[in-house]
Amino acid sequence: MKLSTAAALILSAAIAASSGSGVEAFTHTPPSIATSLSSPAFVNTKLLSKNDRTKRTPSFSLYMSSTAEEKGSTVETDLNSLAPANGSISSTGSESYSEIEEIDRTPDINAAKQSYKNYLSQYIGQSGAHIIYSKLLEEGVTVVNGYSGGANLPLLDQFHPDHPRHEGNGAPIRWITNSNESSSGHVAEGYAKSAPLGVNGKSPPGVVVATSGPGLTNLITPLQDAICDGVPLVALCGQAATFAPEDSFQSAPAVALTTPCTKFSYQIKGSVELPMALDYAFHVATSGRPGPAFLDLPKDLQNQVITAEAIEEFVESIPVGLEIVADTEDLLCTQFVRMSDLGVGVGYGLHLGQVKEGLGFEVHHRPDGGNVLQPSDVSPGEEEGFMGQVKKFHNDHVPSFKVFNPQGEEGPLEGESPLMEELVSLIRSAKKPIIIAGQGCNDAAEELKHLAETLQIPVCTTLHALGCFDERHPLALNMVGMHGHPTPNFLVQEADLIINIGSRFDDRITGNIGNYIPEARKAAGEGRGGVIHVDIRKSENAKQVANTFFVHSTGKKFMQEVTHRFTVRQPRPNVTADWIASMKAKQEEFPVKIPQYPPKTYTKTNPETGEDMTVTKTKMSTQFVVNMMNELLCENNTIDDCIFTTGVGIHQMVAAQLITWTRPRQMLSSGSLGTMGVSLGYAIGAKLANGQKIVISVDGDGSFNMTFTELKTVAEEKIPVKLLILNNDSQMMVEYWQRLFHDGRYLAVHNSQNPDYCKLADAFGIKNLYCDCTEDLKETMQKFLFDDPDEPVLFHVRVERTPCLPLVAPGKALD
Repeated sequence: MKLSTAAALILSAAIAASSGSGVEAFTHTPPSIATSLSSPAFVNTKLLSKNDRTKRTPSFSLYMSSTAEEKGSTVETDLNSLAPANGSISSTGSESYSEIEEIDRTPDINAAKQSYKNYLSQYIGQSGAHIIYSKLLEEGVTVVNGYSGGANLPLLDQFHPDHPRHEGNGAPIRWITNSNESSSGHVAEGYAKSAPLGVNGKSPPGVVVATSGPGLTNLITPLQDAICDGVPLVALCGQAATFAPEDSFQSAPAVALTTPCTKFSYQIKGSVELPMALDYAFHVATSGRPGPAFLDLPKDLQNQVITAEAIEEFVESIPVGLEIVADTEDLLCTQFVRMSDLGVGVGYGLHLGQVKEGLGFEVHHRPDGGNVLQPSDVSPGEEEGFMGQVKKFHNDHVPSFKVFNPQGEEGPLEGESPLMEELVSLIRSAKKPIIIAGQGCNDAAEELKHLAETLQIPVCTTLHALGCFDERHPLALNMVGMHGHPTPNFLVQEADLIINIGSRFDDRITGNIGNYIPEARKAAGEGRGGVIHVDIRKSENAKQVANTFFVHSTGKKFMQEVTHRFTVRQPRPNVTADWIASMKAKQEEFPVKIPQYPPKTYTKTNPETGEDMTVTKTKMSTQFVVNMMNELLCENNTIDDCIFTTGVGIHQMVAAQLITWTRPRQMLSSGSLGTMGVSLGYAIGAKLANGQKIVISVDGDGSFNMTFTELKTVAEEKIPVKLLILNNDSQMMVEYWQRLFHDGRYLAVHNSQNPDYCKLADAFGIKNLYCDCTEDLKETMQKFLFDDPDEPVLFHVRVERTPCLPLVAPGKALD
């Protein structure tokens, strides 16, 4: 959308005349692009118009209203706290407020600026490093891990228990030093993947601190891993000082390197920016589909102290208004400084972050008299052009709770909604429905169980959703996809209705997309079935698979609404009995098989007596070992208390197939990126977040070899994780593909000089066990699982090179 200033003013005047009826006023003014601290690089002001809370208005991104009208008079508000959607002080903190009063807005720009100054004034006298630590506390952070370096020393110092800020009481945030920054990132991922949900229902982000240069570049893989799998992270990296010469020691273009693999990446221009930058980073990391946020922290700005003069200069220099014109659009898309004037005469707010990737916010009163920053449901009104890109980002973070069909019609999820009635009718008539539960169900296990039981629909899960539907349930189908169980793959292909909740139809679950769900497509054409896709990101609508209905919602809200309609309004007749019987028959006919080997007897010399002795040993497959572990945990009724992590390879898929998944977020693995070496880091992070849980790393020798230096962290911090190393001296998954598709020409897949993993554990002072035969496995596995709950244990198991079957070959149909 491109408007001249004159046209924008005429348009704003016309719309302003109707603002009394709830129509949002909208205008643009000329841009001002600033490049220094005096024109802050990620903070922008925009003018907001008064509107009813339920109405939708054009907006660019993050804004906070500045003043309140109380009893007809204008009064200043002190923005002494920034917080996200649920009314809490922070994105993930423990304190929340149920009674929030919305603040009316004012057209007085000076009052607006004063409120920003009031908010920032609480940080006067604090250094940048001090503010960062304070904000971590505000966000409820209790664990931070990372690595030291010259460029992050001021921030590191804040974590020391003897720092004066702690007044002799010790540091409230636990600091964990890792063996390298890449492992730091994986530990932070493991923490975020498994930590108990906050009061706002969100996963708290993992936080990692690193230095500049190689410290930053070592974080690229975990950042990419996090954005691929939707893991909330906040990465804080030191940087060379702002006055350092170009190409100075350990400098690197951090923002340029991290922008493609984060949701938000920014280098601060002054310590005065840090409060808002951190609020935005934590919010965007945990909102919509979660992901990583990155802040680049020049060393001198970590030491820079906020003054009243700096606040005055900063706030007074905030540009007002934004006009999108052809010769500046590209610049505006990449810069954080711009004017944003979206209304007339009613209120001002702040714009934080890139103009195309920002979110609407509003300030509300807290019951204690303070204020919190609340995400707004106000959406940009344009669907095309520049504003369409702004709206796309908004819609991927703020669910509209609407139902859409391919004809462009839409309707509300709740209440009287013809589209929702059509969707419910489709579910009611389906004879062979199936639920594909994705990661979006991990916060709604009870709702999923209630929905499945109410409608009598079988449930299969994706890799990241394992455990969101208890696999002991009679409607459980286990994992679907390339290495999934046969039955869910068959049923997906035979189903007349696919209900996908919180999964993005990744290629690993669809197989050949042209041959995917043929019966559901046929049923869609005949009006008796099809595809219902539920996702928090509107951009997933028909992205991979054409749908009959797309529901822009959280999985929890959708399942609550559908279950309500069937239990309260009109119960569904049991029309799936034959379908469920077919499921049971297939599960009996097509189980996942456990490769076993015949015993072998041989003679050896008894080292104590010198006499010959006969020994019988039976070699083991990876499947046999994992199945034994699972049986023992289930027999001891401890499976519910376990969290499992894996690397990437045969052991990963065998674990997914054969462990009985019973709780959400119980399986931590690298899915989309397929990052080898993550299991140990994930396990450390999971144990730090869940001290009461049994955390078991199921790893292969190839993956473990990449990151076993983290045994140092396990030993130093005495983290009681259990490490199962399944050693077949190979990268077996790739080796099997070379056998199938490259005529057995094996290259770069054999580990002929693996270390003695027990001696490696000894070197770090970690207890260890060894087993190489079936005869000894049960007893040794019991010791590994149950004998030492409060100390780390490594279990080295020798296994044969067995592939993971079933396997849907790349490019082939699921069936």
